[in-house]
Amino acid sequence: MQYKYSYKFPQRTLGALTVCNTGVQRCEGSYSWGPGVRDHYLMHYVIAGKGVYQVGGRRFELARGDLFLARPDERIFYQADPGEPWEYCWVGFHGTEAKLLLDQTDLSAEAPVLRGVNADVYKQMMRIYESRGSLPHQAAFMTGALYQLLAALMRDHRATAVRRGDDSVQRACDYIVNNLALPITVEDVAAHVGLSRSRLYRLFMAQLGLSPVQVLTQVRIRQACALLRRGDLSVKTVATSVGFENQLYFSRRFREVIGCTPTDYASENNSMKIEIQS
Repeated sequence: MQYKYSYKFPQRTLGALTVCNTGVQRCEGSYSWGPGVRDHYLMHYVIAGKGVYQVGGRRFELARGDLFLARPDERIFYQADPGEPWEYCWVGFHGTEAKLLLDQTDLSAEAPVLRGVNADVYKQMMRIYESRGSLPHQAAFMTGALYQLLAALMRDHRATAVRRGDDSVQRACDYIVNNLALPITVEDVAAHVGLSRSRLYRLFMAQLGLSPVQVLTQVRIRQACALLRRGDLSVKTVATSVGFENQLYFSRRFREVIGCTPTDYASENNSMKIEIQS
């Protein structure tokens, strides 16, 4: 039997995190929404059955335990399976902290779907629906449950980062070392390992205690030192060889890391080399 129970706040409020709407629905076969856009974040959890979600030119087939997220102003479409239509619950929300909190989960524009989500996520989403109402204490309960829902997703993200962190960080570092002569950026490194820049930053900080920018700079400067010690290369050639297109910028970063200019470093080390040889 199909049903739909939903609640929408009568008016939007401005705040750090606010529930816009919530509900639970068992759809009829091929029931769909869209194509269209939302003006807030909208998260669905599949309780039973199957369906499809389309966003950004991609199509995701979803089933029990899966979760999908729509972001504001994204063109989306979702549809229940004709034979096994899904049942889902949802929560729509917005606020100044919404993006900040979501960025600390496994959900992103590149990954709008989570598979086999922890049961705590479903429980918290249903708590939001069960607390529905426009009275102040009901709004507070709903917001509290929404924070706990996002906290559960953040906790699962941290567990995923621990399991996968070493491999992603190692692949990122290998990419940096193998492409030093190119003016690669942190965005290039993140794209190579299939992560967003913010997620790559969190993994580097958790595993190395350094940001990707710091690692990229240190690896480049370390290689620059090795080239300067050769004594037969100009500062400009060395800068280009380690991915710096601007010699002045290279000299500034070199001094920040080593404590002297590339020219002084080369002179000092080559003088030491001559003294040892004599």
